Amino acid sequence: MNAQIGREASLNGIEPKVPEHIMPVVKAIGFIEERLNEPLDVKQVSGHIGFSEYYFHRMFLSVLGESVAEYVRKRRLSEAARRMLAKDEKLIEIALACGYDSQEAFTRAFKTMFGMTPGVFRKRGRMSLEKKPATIDMMLHLEEGGLTMQPVIVEHKEELVIGMGGSFSENPFWEINKLWDKFNEREKEIPNLKGSYALGVCMPKHDDLPVKEGDTFVYIAGRPVSTLDDVPEGMVAVKIPARKYAKFTHKGPLTNLPHTVNYIWGTWLPKSEYKHAHSPDFELYDERFDVKSLSGEIDIFVPIA
Repeated sequence: MNAQIGREASLNGIEPKVPEHIMPVVKAIGFIEERLNEPLDVKQVSGHIGFSEYYFHRMFLSVLGESVAEYVRKRRLSEAARRMLAKDEKLIEIALACGYDSQEAFTRAFKTMFGMTPGVFRKRGRMSLEKKPATIDMMLHLEEGGLTMQPVIVEHKEELVIGMGGSFSENPFWEINKLWDKFNEREKEIPNLKGSYALGVCMPKHDDLPVKEGDTFVYIAGRPVSTLDDVPEGMVAVKIPARKYAKFTHKGPLTNLPHTVNYIWGTWLPKSEYKHAHSPDFELYDERFDVKSLSGEIDIFVPIA
């Protein structure tokens, strides 16, 4: 098994039981990731796995919710984005390395996925939308119905939120969990609380929260309030505007939430008819989520246009 694909597949050395029909897709992902910068098509991948193109295409699509070609394209563009931030390479060199014949074709594909040109992305200097390698854990999460594959499009009201926040980079699960622990200790200090739910707000930056070097976003653990007039010391306020959202529902352990997020941003959004709007996205925790077992249902609201 490819080490990159399998590294999330075990916990304390115990391998999860993987359904037989998923293993060919796991093998295919390993084959693709090892040859990401080489010419690849579904015929090569299916031939390596030992299935017909037609059968393998349907298998891959049923497990990951996208075709082999879509997966390869988004993975290459994500790696290209990383290279742009890490190195001072010419765009044409990155374009050719990603399998594009010209910088123009690369720019069109990049803008379609990221909503901006490579030049604007480079100046912005941070990742937002990203397609990460599919892992066994992610496939099992999708297989077991760990999220609603297609969201409900809703109009959500304005939310005024007070909470505690910080800046984070990739794979921030445990750091954000610690932030929630700190917030829960001080939650009762917040005046004018409204509703019985909590909100986890994600945004590129916040005027009152410094972004540490290398971090790519800001996260705020908070509660909705009726007014932002009285913010306790050490906390921040944020206004989430009323607008249209794609609402997904994560189901199961909180530890699987990154798989849901990766699917939304890496698979659903790039292939949907919508674009990400420049507004905070947020998680809503209510009575369906058990804070003791850290498991249950969480609604994820992604602003769209």
